[in-house]
Amino acid sequence: MDISLLINNLTSRGFLPYYFETVDQAKTFLSSLIPQNSTIGFGGSVTVKDMRIPELFRDRGDQVFYRGFPISEQEKESIFEKIHTAEWFISSTNALTINGDLINIDGRANRVAEMLFGPKNVVIVTGVNKITSSIEEGISRVRNVAAPKNCVKLNKDTPCAKSGKCSYCGLPNTICRTTVIQHHPTFGQNVYIIIVNKNLGF
Repeated sequence: MDISLLINNLTSRGFLPYYFETVDQAKTFLSSLIPQNSTIGFGGSVTVKDMRIPELFRDRGDQVFYRGFPISEQEKESIFEKIHTAEWFISSTNALTINGDLINIDGRANRVAEMLFGPKNVVIVTGVNKITSSIEEGISRVRNVAAPKNCVKLNKDTPCAKSGKCSYCGLPNTICRTTVIQHHPTFGQNVYIIIVNKNLGF
């Protein structure tokens, strides 16, 4: 895996990439990148959750919008609007190609929506396990690695939750409702890509 090639490709596409050897280094950088007293929204991400990034900023005193915290169902629904108008949005990606493409498949699409049109500053945190050689390999990774595990996590009764492989089921409860391939940051957004030399999330 050529990290320097990936960094160069991301930079040439207009992304703002950074590479760190450890989770702690990445979190220290994030603390310095995002000003104190910011409003920060989070997408659903096992990577971000396992790194305890929402807690990092909550404990720092920032205004954090995160559905993973203990909040009511009513608050969970209203939080999407707050995330959309936040100054910063932090999530992960399902796959990242060596050429610099971000690949994501969503059910509700709130995560990909904010990555494309929402907060001015977007931070994508990813482990090296999500780097793929091509868009095709990235889509395959999402459908046969990330999506089945997400279905298990969400208690979805889908074929992939049982087999671990995508069958393009098309069932009413499928979480594979939209596929987004992002080649460049959209106009008006700063997109930071934080790559950590660890296997993070799925």
